[in-house]
Amino acid sequence: MQKKVGKRHTRLETYEEKKELVSQFNLTSDIFFSKVMEDIKACEEVIRIFTGEKFIVKKVKTQYSIRNMKSHSVVLDVLAENENGCLVSIEIHPQENEDHVRRVRYNLSCIDTSFFEKGEEYKDVPETYMLHITEKDFIGKNKGINVVNRTICGETMTLENGVHEIYVILKGKTEDPGQKELLKYFLKSDSNYETEAFPNLVARVKLFKEQKEGIDIMCEIIERERMEARKEGEIKGNVAQIRKKFLKRNTPKQAADALELDLSYIENVMFMIEEGQTDEEIVMELIKKEI
Repeated sequence: MQKKVGKRHTRLETYEEKKELVSQFNLTSDIFFSKVMEDIKACEEVIRIFTGEKFIVKKVKTQYSIRNMKSHSVVLDVLAENENGCLVSIEIHPQENEDHVRRVRYNLSCIDTSFFEKGEEYKDVPETYMLHITEKDFIGKNKGINVVNRTICGETMTLENGVHEIYVILKGKTEDPGQKELLKYFLKSDSNYETEAFPNLVARVKLFKEQKEGIDIMCEIIERERMEARKEGEIKGNVAQIRKKFLKRNTPKQAADALELDLSYIENVMFMIEEGQTDEEIVMELIKKEI
């Protein structure tokens, strides 16, 4: 028996609505960008053009979470690796008004502590590229590609420490044709675009903007993100309320009755509060248990 379509929307109308929703995305959206970059060849094109290196991607992970129980956690938009163990992190932060440089510094430190095993020598710390992409020219030089090197003051010699720090300003200028084209494409991300410079990237954008399979995937991700955000907000609210009850010296039973929450849940949260954990640390731990 065929499934009936609801009275309010026909199949065509529902599909067109989904397509319209996804069409608004471009590569400056971290959700859309991460999904597009799951493709190794598309990821490889972006890395090669922005770095100028013939980087061969062996593996790529998107929305890669590095959770730190006692410090600020990070979620990397894209983390790629080549056959030699060199890592490339690509972060998309188009509109954020923040300290981009210190954010990069912290992200690099998280990568180092996560991938440098105990007992290894310092020479084995992985070589890492950090591509930090933003629209705003926070550097103020109107350059599309800004490569940072460590030099001794007054000298031209560069001290290599295995870190390649690159700030990509999407509205900045560059003389390199490939870079110029890719910078513009990030902002427009037209699904009908054609190019020989990064055909795999364009094909991935077309998949998620024009083909039903890709459109459905994007819509599912958007809905899941909304649900996860609501769930995280609910957990944050519960922890804040439990802390208030704890500070008022309520027993777990009293707090459970007042907040209408499970007693074991209250006891668990109050134990973490008593151990000195912050609300952020408690929320992180509770979310981790639910995953």
